[in-house]
Amino acid sequence: MPGGSGMMPDGMMGRSMMIPSGMMDGMPMMSMRGHMMKIMFAVADADGDGALSFEEVTAIHKRIFDGVDANNDGKVTTDELQAFMRP
Repeated sequence: MPGGSGMMPDGMMGRSMMIPSGMMDGMPMMSMRGHMMKIMFAVADADGDGALSFEEVTAIHKRIFDGVDANNDGKVTTDELQAFMRP
């Protein structure tokens, strides 16, 4: 991920943007999860209509897959998945 920002191409959040379990800045995790879900939904809702189409969900999955597929061969190995999940 370029620049180590934690963002994948096209603004998709990568593993380093995930929130650890427990508390974060005094905010209960459930509240943080709800907030993060709204942010992720807004990122996925490419046309801004307030709903996710099959195409929008498929595009998100493709961006995640492409981020994990380090050698761009169209396949994800356990090594690539482990490397992606490593901090």
